[in-house]
Amino acid sequence: MYDCIIVGAGHNGLVTAAYLARAGWKVLVLESREVIGGACVTEDLWPGYRESTASYVVSLLLPEIERDLDLAKYGYRVLARNPSSFTPLLDGRSLLLGPDRAANQREIAKFSEADAEAFPRYESLLERIAGVVEP
Repeated sequence: MYDCIIVGAGHNGLVTAAYLARAGWKVLVLESREVIGGACVTEDLWPGYRESTASYVVSLLLPEIERDLDLAKYGYRVLARNPSSFTPLLDGRSLLLGPDRAANQREIAKFSEADAEAFPRYESLLERIAGVVEP
């Protein structure tokens, strides 16, 4: 008997299971894949090549969760992404984003001056939502 069965051992399911287990619940986590972690895994996709299939989403994991679950103790660490994304377009243009806000604005301005001007407000809102900075 279990108090809770979680279907999917992605990072959200694992975090939920950890908090429930810490609260004294008996938890079962089920995963259909051979690899746990969902969108936050590094896999051997080709012999000799490891790939973060979608691991950038783990950077959205709240710092409080990292501390609460003492994830560093288990080898968890987030590597800085620089650049964070590169989007090539069929017409030859591209969008390259990274940690430099001014450079990001210049990149966005290639497509929309209005969006480039709004970008700092957008990032500030995201940071507040994620709890990175106080409102």
